[in-house]
Amino acid sequence: MKNFYKFTFTFYISVFMYSCASYGPTDNTLSVVLSKTQQAVTNLAEKIPATEDDSLIKTYGKLEKMSKELFPVLEECNKKYALTPEYMATLQGAQKIIERIDKDFNTIPDKAFILNAIYLDYNAKLKSIHSSAKNDANTKIRVTVDSSEEEGYFVFGKLSYEKALDIKRFRFNKPTNSATQDFVPGYYLFWLEKENRVGEPELHLIMSNGTEEEKQLVLKTPK
Repeated sequence: MKNFYKFTFTFYISVFMYSCASYGPTDNTLSVVLSKTQQAVTNLAEKIPATEDDSLIKTYGKLEKMSKELFPVLEECNKKYALTPEYMATLQGAQKIIERIDKDFNTIPDKAFILNAIYLDYNAKLKSIHSSAKNDANTKIRVTVDSSEEEGYFVFGKLSYEKALDIKRFRFNKPTNSATQDFVPGYYLFWLEKENRVGEPELHLIMSNGTEEEKQLVLKTPK
């Protein structure tokens, strides 16, 4: 009987440990993304001071500091609860944009805006993690969108640093004023469309404060 209880206890402990481990990452995708991003940020340190653009230099400094704060936290979160594909997609988006700035530095306009947008995106992620009871990066925020004058507009969105790209990364499943969708913390552009009327993209920080997991937006209707 004693051996039976010992076996049972060992069995349940093994199941528990296996279950916890199943939440962890199954590959090193995050490490690769963060490493490539950090390398691109480091490369920019040699190029940005030469521009003598005070705004760009200041913005770069904020982004560099934020990346050093956020990346180790993401690694720890990923060990406990593997980051979702949606979360990873936003990090990969930032990686590709920073690498593009590094590669085509002299031909890309609005570098200060792009780097600041990534900084704000990272900051929203870091603050949302710290506000989580379990320091879990996978908290999602439900975004509800209304149109200020009339209903029936479709809601589109993309990552803030994709402002110059002619893409529609997100589309809400329902039109206003019943449009809702879950987002990982970050910095986004949202706009309304109806027939041939297209609204101006509006920048919005989507983040968790630990108490409210919903954000309501009222977007301007296109004229």
